[in-house]
Amino acid sequence: MSCPYYWWDNHYACRKSGKDVNEDTYYKYCRNYDYDDCPIYKGKLPSDSGNCYLSTACIEAMNLPDDCYELTLLRRFRDEYVLSTEKGKCDIAHYYTVAPKIVSKIKLEANAKEIFKDIYSSLITPCVELISLGENAKAYCFYKQYSTELEQKYLEMF
Repeated sequence: MSCPYYWWDNHYACRKSGKDVNEDTYYKYCRNYDYDDCPIYKGKLPSDSGNCYLSTACIEAMNLPDDCYELTLLRRFRDEYVLSTEKGKCDIAHYYTVAPKIVSKIKLEANAKEIFKDIYSSLITPCVELISLGENAKAYCFYKQYSTELEQKYLEMF
């Protein structure tokens, strides 16, 4: 399997999407052949409508559709609010790096479905309520804090 990135005109580029790839992305995904998790390679950049990894896994555990109210609201919140904040793009880029790994680690647990259901009730539901009340800053802070705690719990070996 060959790497889909290449060096061209003094920068890295993705063979599949044709988009430029910064060195950080190159070193995270190409060198370790982890490009299946790469948001550029998969064509899922922060402005796309997908990529709510934790939320999607929780919604699946709850047997809700991908276009359910919760995911639709969270995606709009990400695209319209989080991306407009000073650190939003950076936080989203970090999230896209760690969230797929968190989801993968949880899926290895015998009680994965219960863990995702717990995250749904402890994270998704409160964030949806806060966003619905117009408390976007609180929802952002809560989601970020909870995600960081999950990262520490499930990725402490990395």
